[in-house]
Amino acid sequence: MNGWLIYNRADAERNAAFIDWFLSESEQLRLKLRLVFTDELSISIMRGQAALNHKELDIPNFAIVRTIDPLLTAQLEQAGIACFNNARIADLANNKMKTHLELAKLGIPMVDMFFQTNASIPQPPLAYPFVWKSAGGRGGRDVHLVETEAQYQHLQQQYINQPILMQKLAPAAGKDVRVFVIGKTIIAAVLRSSEQDFRANYSLGGNASLYPLKIEEQQLVQRIVDHYDFSFVGIDFLFDGDGRFLFNEIEDVVGSRTLSQVSDVNIVRLYLEYIKQSLSK
Repeated sequence: MNGWLIYNRADAERNAAFIDWFLSESEQLRLKLRLVFTDELSISIMRGQAALNHKELDIPNFAIVRTIDPLLTAQLEQAGIACFNNARIADLANNKMKTHLELAKLGIPMVDMFFQTNASIPQPPLAYPFVWKSAGGRGGRDVHLVETEAQYQHLQQQYINQPILMQKLAPAAGKDVRVFVIGKTIIAAVLRSSEQDFRANYSLGGNASLYPLKIEEQQLVQRIVDHYDFSFVGIDFLFDGDGRFLFNEIEDVVGSRTLSQVSDVNIVRLYLEYIKQSLSK
């Protein structure tokens, strides 16, 4: 099986070790995996059919898409390439509004929130303090704690005509759990916490430890997993005042730095084995 590991160049530089891990593991599994950059690809429609173009490489059987570009994934699929994650998951996970609306249909608990699509809201719809998020942000970027009227008005101007979420601050601020999922299987969970920031992201200086999921937490996660065709995602949860899970977001292009720090789980090997098994079907 011939596959592409797709990155944009800037992300590839930051994730060189992770890329090497993918290439090494794929070789051991006898998967032909090549690193391909997004700027090397072009999509065309010739005689009514979508086609993928690369000046040097043959078109692959599959692609591991490690860049946030749901449209690119959709184009790859239309050109006949199996994508991990698929375009539907990429589109869902990379728009927080869509994610919350969809999971609300499943009755998954989450904090109260308001959406602002393209027009400013003169007065804040939530009591201070609350959390302001860009609908397409990730890794804790474009996430702000709003505590005053001045901060709120500044953000209204900074994000004018951009889709954003305003969320009630979770009772246990600065603490969340990321659950790593491959296919229909829960692999592991990591507790992330910060003493200095309301955001618990490890990349922002937070701490991490392996988190044993309670039975009711496993059941909640499995309800989400069973409903969607995930390949490899991270599902993040906050805590309510009683320590129960509140859904926060789904990470499509999920990393494994925290999991590697606190366990010996070979997440890349497991992911590639899942891909190989999926392709064999």
